[in-house]
Amino acid sequence: CLEKSCEADVSHHCGLTPDVFTLIGHAGVALMIFESGMHFDFERAMVVGPKACCVAVLGTILPLITGTILTVIYGKPLLPDGISVGTALAPTSVGIALRLLGEAGVLQQDFGQAIITAAFVDDILSLILFNVLFSLRGDFDVIKVVVFPVVGVIFMGIAMVGAVKFWPYVISDIILPRIPQKNASAKVSSSDEALFVIMFALLIVYGTITHFLGTHLWGCFIAGMSFACVKPLHHPHHVWVKQTKRMTSWMIRIFFACTVAFSIPVSKLLSIEAFLKGSLMGIGPCILTKVLCAPFMGDAKFVIGWAMVGRAEFAYLIAQMAAAGNMIDEDTFSICIWALLYATIFAPFIFRTVLNRYVARQGFAIAATGGAAAADGEAPEQGGIDEPKLGFVEDHMAHSSHQQPTKQKLDFGAQEAEQPATTYGKVAPAFEDIKLDLESSDTKPGRQPRKGKEQTHLERQGFGFFCCLFYKKVSW
Repeated sequence: CLEKSCEADVSHHCGLTPDVFTLIGHAGVALMIFESGMHFDFERAMVVGPKACCVAVLGTILPLITGTILTVIYGKPLLPDGISVGTALAPTSVGIALRLLGEAGVLQQDFGQAIITAAFVDDILSLILFNVLFSLRGDFDVIKVVVFPVVGVIFMGIAMVGAVKFWPYVISDIILPRIPQKNASAKVSSSDEALFVIMFALLIVYGTITHFLGTHLWGCFIAGMSFACVKPLHHPHHVWVKQTKRMTSWMIRIFFACTVAFSIPVSKLLSIEAFLKGSLMGIGPCILTKVLCAPFMGDAKFVIGWAMVGRAEFAYLIAQMAAAGNMIDEDTFSICIWALLYATIFAPFIFRTVLNRYVARQGFAIAATGGAAAADGEAPEQGGIDEPKLGFVEDHMAHSSHQQPTKQKLDFGAQEAEQPATTYGKVAPAFEDIKLDLESSDTKPGRQPRKGKEQTHLERQGFGFFCCLFYKKVSW
């Protein structure tokens, strides 16, 4: 007990003064989670919310329970080892699902929106678990374990109301219209500069508040959600990505290469025992529980289930911080890494196969419906779904592949369409005239696009996937 107490004390002091690689890696994860929060769509969550929330709850609870039980079977204590492993297996990565759903062109279908909403709700639940988990370090403290998480949930509820009602009005109608404008030739407008400063300030404030409640990552996600409804919709995300994309991607690489990789005990990881136990943990609690988390979603249940299997930086962060905090030993940490690797490596391939087969089966019915409607002189229906609005996901896909976003017309309802479009109190240009300077090497003057860049979005289907472990595009 004295030895473990000393190790925990040393780990605590090391966490207060991390090395430069750990600091950069954790900062990258914070920026990534903030960007994920900006993707949250409150309107769509209202449509597919109930079933998607049930999927998210099952997708969080099942890995937590089964991972904890299996860890106890392996001979480890329930607290904190079992709960730590279960919490590390709970988060879902939305990146792979976003990429493949975008390539298949089914993001606006009901099951596509259910996947997106469930993944984000899963992230929120995992953040709450993460907060509770690291409140369990040391002796049981009612304030840290019970009161702080409850206060955090209340704070999140208030912040979500502010994201819908307060921040869109304050930012778009009060602050930004009063910012003096630069000349027309300026590369970055004054409004975008002010918006970026506001985003960064809110990120720091919310992160600091939730840091005292358990973890700063909770506040990062909430801060990102605060800009999800700021108009023009999705413009804050464009501004953020334009300024931080390259920096964040390198920080995430450093996180995996240094923060996680340096903390892995190689001799333990490469042992037969760790591999076998990690394989069982990966196939069962890590993969199978996610696949079976949507039994009530009809024909799309396995598509949704495999979409929830992917893991990314947040899951590895929980495992690494649990190991650094002396909450799990090296053997358990190695088993957890093997389990996460199974989901990270196999999820993209299997989800692509399941998704393509499902789209092929459903595509005949959609095409037949559209053809019949066209024959009757009516507008073809897309599987009973209204004309899709321009969503954040297509734009996110365009940013991820360094392409110019497809030009589409905004359609946010007839009432808004009848009124003049304004941007921060001024007449806004048509959406078709807005050009996003992504500073891509493929779009610089004097350079020809690489082979295949002239292909349309659907024609590029099947030519790559987003590998969240290394955070870079792998093409073949």
